[in-house]
Amino acid sequence: MKYIIFIFFSLSSFSQVLFEGVIKDAATKEVLQGASIYVPNSTRGSYSDFEGKFSLELPITTKEIVISFVGYTTIKTNIDLSDGKNVNKTIYLREIKNELNEVVFIKQKQDKNWERMFQVFKTHFIGNSEIAREAEILNPEDVILNEEKTPGKYKLMANANRPLQIKNKITGYIISYELIQFNHIVIGHNQIYTFYLGYPFFKDISNEEKLNQKRIEKKRLEAYLGSSMHFIRALYNEKLQEEGFNVRELIKVPNPDYPNEIELEKILAEVKLTNDYSLIRKLPEKEINKLGTTLLPITKFTIQDNEKKFMKFDNYLNVTYTKAAPDEKFLIFSTKENANFQVSQLKNEDDAVEYFADGNYYNPANLFFYGYMGWKKVGDMLPFDYNP
Repeated sequence: MKYIIFIFFSLSSFSQVLFEGVIKDAATKEVLQGASIYVPNSTRGSYSDFEGKFSLELPITTKEIVISFVGYTTIKTNIDLSDGKNVNKTIYLREIKNELNEVVFIKQKQDKNWERMFQVFKTHFIGNSEIAREAEILNPEDVILNEEKTPGKYKLMANANRPLQIKNKITGYIISYELIQFNHIVIGHNQIYTFYLGYPFFKDISNEEKLNQKRIEKKRLEAYLGSSMHFIRALYNEKLQEEGFNVRELIKVPNPDYPNEIELEKILAEVKLTNDYSLIRKLPEKEINKLGTTLLPITKFTIQDNEKKFMKFDNYLNVTYTKAAPDEKFLIFSTKENANFQVSQLKNEDDAVEYFADGNYYNPANLFFYGYMGWKKVGDMLPFDYNP
């Protein structure tokens, strides 16, 4: 099965600047108390006070900031702090209203059908690893779910009225996740694509909830080792093999046994007529994988431009993490040859992807993760300012 994941980003550096200002309603110009302002996928963030004011110390390499408030349109904006100068901004948020100028909140009936869709959503958004299964969505009533079913294809879509509050005591974080878009697509019996877009903000709860610190550190390290963040940090430091990563080229070629468009239309028409979905489950893989026999040096898939580092490659990278076995739940979908190691595939689309020392990368829309790294979801996420 194929899994795909988008990971969203923040950056870190030793050089800091003061980013401060005030958040107001765009129409009334009144200040907004309690608005969130944060660097996505980090623990760096704050809330506006009773005067609408906020203050944050940010690394000069920070690329993006998110401002959100319930009932208002979330702002994600690029920032450039590279000159090291402090910043003072007035930020305006617009209230979400319909054509009748009414504030809009969608309320869905949480019946058996909603619960069925929610379980699918939770599995493919939170994840199904040992660590992710401990995560809990504290406000499921804010999740809005819809689905589409056609012969040979299933699509689940989700968004939310408010940021989802995801608590995982095993990693010691609450993630406030501003969900913008979620699509889960199943094609046939062996192709699964999950795409989600959003802005997570992490809060460490290990001290205030008096959690077992040694257990927290152990589970965070377990989530980190072999992750996409670990891989990119090792790549940045040019220590892939020392950290346990082997990289080979993977080429996907069309499977000659896969039916052509005309044959496929006939099969789907028969499925629709007979309701016999076994015809779809019997379809062979659409593509065949051809794996390179030698390890790729990083010079074959990276570019260095002065102090900046980029990934740029054709085909796929097949990444094997050799220092840990995959989660038992993943093995249900894996082949025997992948049973001992965590095997993932990376795909670079369009432009080169800049990557950073903290495991972050930009632009995330140009780098896709499949296999084990793609199977890991929000429940396994760590902030980019995590250090093992």
